[in-house]
Amino acid sequence: MTNSYKQLIRSVCLAKIFVLWVGALAVDAQQTTPRFRHDYSQTLVMKIMNALVNKDGSCQKVCDFEKTLELIKTIDALTMGVPKIIYLVGWQYNGHDDRYPAFFEVNNSLKRPQDASGLQSLKWLMKEARKYHTTISLHINMTDAYTNSPLWDTYVSKDMISKNKDGSLKVIGSYNGLSAYQINYRNEYENGYAQMTIDKLLALLPELKQSGTIHLDAWFARPSEGHSESNIIEAAYQKKIWQYWNAKGIDVTTEAVLDYMVGMVPFSYHLYPINQDFFLKNPAKVFTGTDFNPDVPSDVDLGFLFGISMNAETIFPSAWSEQIKDSWYLPSDKLLMPQVPWSEMRRTYWTKIFINEFYEHCPQYFFLNRHQRLKVEGTGKNRVAHFSDGVKVSLKDSLITKNGLTLRSKSNLFFPAQWVSNNSYVFYSYCATKVALEVPKEWRNYKMVEVKEVTENGFVKKGNIAIVGAKIQIETLGNSPLLITPK
Repeated sequence: MTNSYKQLIRSVCLAKIFVLWVGALAVDAQQTTPRFRHDYSQTLVMKIMNALVNKDGSCQKVCDFEKTLELIKTIDALTMGVPKIIYLVGWQYNGHDDRYPAFFEVNNSLKRPQDASGLQSLKWLMKEARKYHTTISLHINMTDAYTNSPLWDTYVSKDMISKNKDGSLKVIGSYNGLSAYQINYRNEYENGYAQMTIDKLLALLPELKQSGTIHLDAWFARPSEGHSESNIIEAAYQKKIWQYWNAKGIDVTTEAVLDYMVGMVPFSYHLYPINQDFFLKNPAKVFTGTDFNPDVPSDVDLGFLFGISMNAETIFPSAWSEQIKDSWYLPSDKLLMPQVPWSEMRRTYWTKIFINEFYEHCPQYFFLNRHQRLKVEGTGKNRVAHFSDGVKVSLKDSLITKNGLTLRSKSNLFFPAQWVSNNSYVFYSYCATKVALEVPKEWRNYKMVEVKEVTENGFVKKGNIAIVGAKIQIETLGNSPLLITPK
């Protein structure tokens, strides 16, 4: 996160009048469940980096469309076919953040050799990905404007860039060696250009209507002092832009969600600034997200108490090329891997890292999201979250139970694999373990369970285990998820 984004969040938190106003617009989520095209609370939402822009403006290819499908096939096997939404980053022009507010040309560097254009390859990818329980959509930006955009002169001449008090154009950051200017949402909408850019993108790629979702990066409202506009006015026009997408049958997801977006935006990549009361007030079907932004102070323990998803884009073997820093290093002893730099881990062991992140977070996330959030008892590390159907989450001892059945005990996880159906549970531990698991009540009339190991090439049968005294004996190496099904 850039310093400008940090300042933005701090300013929003301090602007009491803005918070009071946007709170009045928020949906009473406990009483009204908005209708979205996707159930984000039961979907693995990710981004894949396709291309970056070099310093000279040329394309730095990271992962072309053909390699993207190969990643999707592997991800589908590792996640046992969980529903997925993947937003492509850097799919346009020469890569990530290139030439906004225009997004009308597919990056031809990403095409397959046998295709005539990047557009043809992208259409192919969107169709093929559906075979692997994956919806493909796009990561775009409707906030930033760049001087190299084909729309730049028009946006300046029609006064669609926000201004500082002295009348100068408002700069909000610098990307790809160019200043990023804040689009003025009101003037853009009133001139019909927000609608035009949406319509033009949908004409280029009608398949987006089938995808039913779009990701708007860094979609923040900022005041335009040179237009005598507050955050309130700009946020109101954000809502109009959302309504236009919504009328086209497309959900809008974002980088971050503030109070007034609840009911509009069902999913964001970063949960900030969000507190415990927010989680209790808003069901996961109304709003959920990936993780907490490390650059913004947050109560990260809420992620365990209520469940969060996973951020996969830095795990993939080609992710962000050399821009990943060693500070993202995951302790190798945790995954039983040798001490090697993160870049080498990502190339050689990315599937192990992915397995650990997915199974430590997502089965718990999907499970808790299916239950009503009732209350939290205690404070700090002694908090216990209570859900419907007798589900309890204890932070102090990393214990999750349902009417006495242990679903998680520290690093041993035993959750329903609800997306697989057939009454299956998944067992995972990142350490080698031998444990006696109490079976759920719905298994009590069975005498045996079938065990399969989850691998990047699909399931590997491990045999059958007898149910004795309502328990099964499980022994496994670390980082090897098991699908367990009653026979």
